Amino acid sequence: MAAPKALVALSGGVDSAVAAILMQEQGYDLIGVTMRLWPKSRCCDEKDIEDAAEVCARLNIPYQVLDYREAFRQQVVDVFVAEYQAGRTPNPCARCNQFLKFDALLEEGKKLGATILGTGHYARLQETPSGMSLLRGEDAAKDQSYFLFALNAGLLPQLCFPVGEMNKDAVRAIARRHGLPVAAKQDSQDICFVPDGDYRRFLADYAGLDMEQEGEMVDSSGQVIGHHSGTLNFTVGQRKGLGGGNGQPRYVLALDPVRNQVRVGSENELYQPQAYLQDCNWLTPLSASDEHPVTVKLRYRSRPEPGLLLLKEDGRAEIRFHEAQRAITPGQAAVCYQGERLIGGGWISSAHGV
Repeated sequence: MAAPKALVALSGGVDSAVAAILMQEQGYDLIGVTMRLWPKSRCCDEKDIEDAAEVCARLNIPYQVLDYREAFRQQVVDVFVAEYQAGRTPNPCARCNQFLKFDALLEEGKKLGATILGTGHYARLQETPSGMSLLRGEDAAKDQSYFLFALNAGLLPQLCFPVGEMNKDAVRAIARRHGLPVAAKQDSQDICFVPDGDYRRFLADYAGLDMEQEGEMVDSSGQVIGHHSGTLNFTVGQRKGLGGGNGQPRYVLALDPVRNQVRVGSENELYQPQAYLQDCNWLTPLSASDEHPVTVKLRYRSRPEPGLLLLKEDGRAEIRFHEAQRAITPGQAAVCYQGERLIGGGWISSAHGV
């Protein structure tokens, strides 16, 4: 019987390299692929492509580089710019997974006769009576399920996350045992297409945005209390660059690029008991008439917080937290879990109403 054919997505890092090793050991007939996404990045750049090619050569599997630069620009980078212009703080990694990587690679796999796509994500899959479920990675410090909330549920049976049951030390040990040069390679950090981590410089240099559009700074009642250097320079929860008010520190509560206003207030005003979501995606059927107990991550590194999920019309939802949460930020993803199972999530539209 012929071995099942599978694509393995290689970023040039150790996690995806070990995913390829494990899939080969499991009997898959592998094809390695890397998506070329951006000229200068922290992921899948020319050095990463060289590293991925060497891994494939060592494993004696074919390797292809796929040019997705234009699709990445349109679906991820330009949306990243537009979100900041709209006063939101985007999450391009989750969006890339949602609109580009998985769908595109599975389609490429079909052309090559592959029915499975493997990646180096720290997440797990579990077969249940109601279908395939997506679970947190075993290593809580490396769990990447947060970035996968927007995947089409119908794709889950075609996916494979070989390192999801492991911790990072075990992954590096396998890479060393196989003599891979990427065994000690550092993890990529931050946004892959902003290699120096300075999103403001990227918005100015790539998109040509004017970062210095002075406007009004207002308090929570709308009273003008000063001026700011441009809404693009601020995010919700930020303190730096705001000065003080009556000896008390100020924090950004909201951004209004239409009025060119930055609304500020005390740290207490940053805490809100609810979040409103739009463009939601659910990996399991949920009743719209019920309140669903969940834990919610509002950022990748944040602690899951308990609350109730209420579904609304038009792909929207509301989360009511047991305790008020700090700096709920429009544009970020709110990702919902029940125990270890990721049930889906949505993009935060507001902490005050849809």
